[in-house]
Amino acid sequence: MSRKVTRGIVLQKIDYSETSLILKVLTPHNGVQSFIFPGAKRKKKHGNLVHSLAILSIEYFQRKDSDLAKISSIEPAIVFQTLSFDPYKSSILFFMNEVLLHTLRDNERNDELYSFLENILQVLDHTEKFANFPVKFLYRLTRYLGFAPEVNEDAIYLDLQECQFTKYRPSHPDYLDQESTGYLLALSQANFDGENDPQIPLSKRRQLVYDLLKYYHVVIDQFKPIKSLAILEATFHD
Repeated sequence: MSRKVTRGIVLQKIDYSETSLILKVLTPHNGVQSFIFPGAKRKKKHGNLVHSLAILSIEYFQRKDSDLAKISSIEPAIVFQTLSFDPYKSSILFFMNEVLLHTLRDNERNDELYSFLENILQVLDHTEKFANFPVKFLYRLTRYLGFAPEVNEDAIYLDLQECQFTKYRPSHPDYLDQESTGYLLALSQANFDGENDPQIPLSKRRQLVYDLLKYYHVVIDQFKPIKSLAILEATFHD
C-alpha cells in the first residue's frame, strides 16, 4: 500500500459512518477519484475543510486491489476569502458543483480541466464582477468536455444539435437566435474577472444559462436537470 499526495477539488461528500466520509474529488492526474476519509468528523482530522469545490492537499494510501483510496490527512491547498460568505458567489459555487457532478466521469484524466477549474474558482473568489460568470462557466466547460461549438465565419446562430455557430438558421428548434448568439460570442471573448464584459440585460443573461443547459441536454445522454438552478435564479442581479 503506497502513500501518495495530490491536490483535489471536492465534488461530493457522503456520510459513511458516525465519524467517516466518502469523498468524490477531482484530481489533476487521475480525474475523479473516490476516497474514504476515516474519522473525518473528528476535529483533529479537519473534516470541516471538506465543502463544495474546496481545493485541498490530500495525503492518502492506495491499495492495488481497491479503487477506494484511504485519506490519512488533508490540508487546504487554497483558502477562499469570499466564496463561503457571499450568498451570490455561494449559489454560483453550488451550481458549478452540480453541473460538474453530472458531466465528469470517474478516473478520466484531464489535467487542463483541473487547471481551468482551479483557476476560475480563485478568480470568482476575488472578483466583484461575476454577473456573467455562470454563462462563461457553462460555455467554457464545453471545451474540456469535448463539445465546444465550432465557430464559422459570419455566424449569427448557435445550432445546438450540430455543435456549431452558423450563418444559416437551423430547420429544427434547438438553436439560439441572433441576439442570444451575439451575446454568447461576445462573452466567449471575455475574461472571467468580468473586467471586459459586454453589457447584457438581466433577462438575456438568465436566458443564456437556460439555453446552455439545453445544449448540455441535447449533447449529453441522460443529462439530469440541475436542481440548484432555482437557487441560482434567485440571485440573478444587475
